[in-house]
Amino acid sequence: MSFEWVSYFHCHNCGLAKSSVDIPYDRLGYAVCPSCGVTTGPTVRKFASELPAF
Repeated sequence: MSFEWVSYFHCHNCGLAKSSVDIPYDRLGYAVCPSCGVTTGPTVRKFASELPAF
């Protein structure tokens, strides 16, 4: 029995979930959502002073 690992892309903007093989990438290698066009990228580091107080 064979098993093939499949990686999925999840868009946080529109909720699209699709196989990573079917996702276009920009010239820097970040995924571009084919549904809404949002480009993923590195997250911005937030300092404790910028986080909301609970």
